[in-house]
Order: sequence, then C-alpha cells, then structure tokens
Amino acid sequence: MKQIIGLVILRLAFMGTVVAVPADPPLRGMRAENVITTIGQKPLEAWPAWEKGPFAQHDGQKPLDARPEWEMGPFVKLAKPVLSPTPDSKFQCPILGKEVRWEEQNVYNPAAVVRNGKVFLLYRADDKNSALKWGRTCRIGLASSEDGINFTRHPTPVLYPDNDPWKKYEWEGGCEDLHIVEGEDGIYYMNYTTWDGHGDTMSVATSRDLIHWTKHGPGFRKATPQSVGGRTGVVIARLVGDRLIAAKINGKYWMYYLRPCYLAWSDNLIDWTRADKAVGGGHQEAGAIALLRDKDILLMFNTQAHGNPVWTIGQALVDRNDMTTVLKDPNKPFFSPELDWEKRGFTIPAVVANTLVPFKGRWCLYYGGADRYIGLAVFTPKANSPFSLAK
Repeated sequence: MKQIIGLVILRLAFMGTVVAVPADPPLRGMRAENVITTIGQKPLEAWPAWEKGPFAQHDGQKPLDARPEWEMGPFVKLAKPVLSPTPDSKFQCPILGKEVRWEEQNVYNPAAVVRNGKVFLLYRADDKNSALKWGRTCRIGLASSEDGINFTRHPTPVLYPDNDPWKKYEWEGGCEDLHIVEGEDGIYYMNYTTWDGHGDTMSVATSRDLIHWTKHGPGFRKATPQSVGGRTGVVIARLVGDRLIAAKINGKYWMYYLRPCYLAWSDNLIDWTRADKAVGGGHQEAGAIALLRDKDILLMFNTQAHGNPVWTIGQALVDRNDMTTVLKDPNKPFFSPELDWEKRGFTIPAVVANTLVPFKGRWCLYYGGADRYIGLAVFTPKANSPFSLAK
C-alpha cells in the first residue's frame, strides 16, 4: 500500500469490542479456538445467531436494532488470519532467472470467487529482494477452501511479471491489489494494479479456471493511450444465486477506480473509458463491492480518516441512475483495525478489503491486515434482510 496524500474526513468509532460468532454448520471451520470471544460472555456455542448479547457492540458498529436497513453488517471477525506469509513457497522468476520465495514477506488484499462450492482467494504476495529499488516484487497467488476458512495454497503464483509485452508496466514492482468479477460468459475478469517503480496502472487479465490467466494490458490503453494510469477497479455487479455477475446499466458495464471512486465504462470488461465523474470529492478508494440493487448501489470503500493514517472500511448508498450521487453515508467506517495483526505488520494499522462474496448463507469479507496477513469477517443476514441469501 503506498501512502495517500489526500485524506477523507471520517469520524472514527472505536467504542465497541470484538465478539464471538456462533458455531454454525455453514462455516464449520470457524471453531471456538479460532474466534474472538469476550470475557464474561457465554460459551461460543451458546449464542443463537441473532440474540443480541455480544453482537450489540462489535468493532464500533451499531447495535443490530439501530442499524439502517440499507447498511450491511455487523461483520464478525476471526481472531487469527486465514492466510499468512510463508518462506516455503518457491518460484522460478522468469525475469531474474532464479528461484525466489515469492510470498515470504506479505500476503494481503485478496479477491475472492465462489466456484463449485469452494472459496478461491487470489491474493497479493510479496517477496524480499534488497537488490531491487522497492525491495520486493508483488505477484498474485491462489488458495482454495471448502469451508471458507482453512485454505490450501497453489504452489506457484498464477499472475506475475514476465518477459512479455506488459513487463514495462509490471517490473520491478509487480502485480498487486486486485478485484475479480464474473462475466455473463462465465469468464473471470481481473482488474489488478501494476507498479513499475514510478506509477500505478490498472491492468486487466481473464481466466476460465482461475489458474491460467491471459493478460490484456492496461485497461485504459485503447481509449487514452497516453494516459493509462490508475489503480483498483471495482465493477458494478448483481447477485445471481451465490455468484456476483458483472451488471450492465444503460447497455454498458461500469467500474469505480482510483480515488475518489472515479467512474469508467466498458462494452467488454477489458477495454475501459473514463467517464470523467466520481463519487463525491473525498479520497476514498473503491473496495470490497459495488452491489447493484433495485434502486441503488451499495458501495464499499477503503479510506483513511482525517489526520490519522489508519486504513478503515466504509460503505455508502449510491444512486443507480447516475452512479455517483450519494444517497446515504454514515460518515464513519464500519470496520477498523483492532487485532494485533491488523495493527502491526508491514505497514501502519490497516484493514483493506477488495472482496465480499456470498458463501453458504453468509457474506464473507476477506481483507488485508497491516499489509501482511489475510483475515475474514462474516455477516449473517436475517431471513427478512435485503441482504438475505436464503434460497
């Protein structure tokens, strides 16, 4: 994560406590020893899913009965990361021509896809290399899980800088923060940030199996070949069963990118054109989801609070007609760094979410903690909630 000069004015709330999530079959891997518990509360298994108890104040969030209907949450965190760096993963770098420990320093800021009953995480991974100006190269790794918590890593990165036409955008910094959406054609479209050591570029890659990816280069290179800069790229999507599918509005696909959530459009999810308008005038960066609903868009974003470098996560409701007018905004984050590994890692205290997926009746928010770890927080909606996943 690179430092941001502008800061959005948000009011932080750290008044709550982190609490336990009930043991529930849909996420059976969430065992009591893996979940945060509150001293003096009932044992984990004794809490019904929607009894108030400790859920009333979690992570500075509002009590359930005080939360506006449009807001998603509360999200309950696992105490420990679901993925951490490891020196055991090795990879023959095609540019350096030697073996590197490609995820030994950091793993963070993932995208997630639910496919064939499993959760697939594609995540940013950093090596260590003091010979490089930046001291590291970022690559995209892959891990899968049947329960959403216990992940098995793919042995090598699935997207990385190579001796290809896109090397000038990706080396030495690499391929980093990413977002993935599924197209109506069943193809997965990845918008990922590339860093050449001087500037960011939002590039696009596609895959049918999440392992083999085809690079298409910078998303803006055809529309504005002299100005391809950008980062992030959250495509507006609609919920179809347990899949998030890219949605068309007025016959086009739309995406929020960069800061402050600028808008761009595309006919094919590969070639993008800037729309020259943005959501508000702050410095929030599009994050976990842009969910199209009947009358609006639920937009989650990553941001820093005024005068404080801490990274937090917020959400707002945006008009679906012009896709920029903010209808509802609580003016404070709903998710903040609390746990030690969210506050002490490679960087300043930070929680950064680039993905939110429906899985087995719950919304799963996978996020980066202090640019070193990947965490999970879950939201279980009531049956009558506008976010219910009940079939």
